[in-house]
Parts: sequence; structure tokens; C-alpha cells
Amino acid sequence: EEPFFLPDDVRNTQSAESNQSHLIGDFDLIGSTDRQANFLWQVSGEKFEDTTFLKEGVANYHKFLLLKPKARAKNIILVPTYQIDLMWHTHMLSNVGDYNKDCVAIMGSTLHHDDSLTDRSEGGVLDVSFRATQELWKEAYGVDYTVVGGMYRGEPPKEFRHADWNSRESVMMSVVENIHLA
Repeated sequence: EEPFFLPDDVRNTQSAESNQSHLIGDFDLIGSTDRQANFLWQVSGEKFEDTTFLKEGVANYHKFLLLKPKARAKNIILVPTYQIDLMWHTHMLSNVGDYNKDCVAIMGSTLHHDDSLTDRSEGGVLDVSFRATQELWKEAYGVDYTVVGGMYRGEPPKEFRHADWNSRESVMMSVVENIHLA
């Protein structure tokens, strides 16, 4: 059985020659796949198995698309919740041609997905853009942009990238380890 993730020794060691082989133009394939592994962690919580949550995600994703022209006019980078981002990934992967047609019909242009903004520090581009998205969402729809179970949940534990990962057991152990009784 093939492992889902590359072993650490393969991912973390590259020769100068192989270091260039993962570049497609200026697109970093290795960096992108690493970010996708982190994305997988974000969308592997319990809520992502709930049909109602997923249906709400489709509706929120549509609202997100409708928000793009307003964001463009204000020069705001829209940052999706993970609930919305899963729907976005699904839309792109379901049929690239339809994705483009749908985007043009809804927003007048294709919505490009840039997952390279990863710096979550206060005042960073991702932080500032997410706060601006929250404000724009509240202004447009009159509700908070927060989605219980669909927001950033921290970096994945090291065990997440191992073939023997058991999400239920590991999440429970993580919770237990972080409980401090005084």
C-alpha cells in the first residue's frame, strides 16, 4: 500500500538538481503539496463529516464568490474559511472548464486560488486580508464570518503525516494532553 505522505527523509532532503525539478515555471510543486497536506488537516475535523455543515459550506462558498467583485473594488484579498475553502477546492477539481464558466457567470472572471499566503502573524498579509474579509462579509450579509468547526485549527501534529495516523485517537490524546487541572 502506498503511503499518503512522503516519508520525512524524502521530503526534507533534496539535492541541488532535484531542488529545481519541483519548479514548474515559478510554481513550487513541493511547497504546494506541503500546503495541501496542511489543508487536509484543517478539513479533517468532525464537522466536515456533517451533511448540514457541508451544505452550509456550499451556500457560504456561493456568497464568497458573490463578494469577490466588492473585494476587487476595495483591493481586498478574500480569505476563505476552511468550510468555504473545501467547497472551492471541490469546485475547481470537479470540472476545470465548468469552474471557469461558473466563475465568469457569477463574478465576471475566474477566481484564482493562491494558497501561498501562510504567514498567520498579526499584521501579516493573511491576517490583514482575513480581517478585511470578515468586515466585508459582515457588511454584505449582516452576519459574522466565523464558522464553528470551519476555521483554522492550528498546525497539524507531527503524527498526522505518518501512515498509522488515527484521527479519532490522536485528536482525543491531543485534547487530553492539553487539559490542565489546577
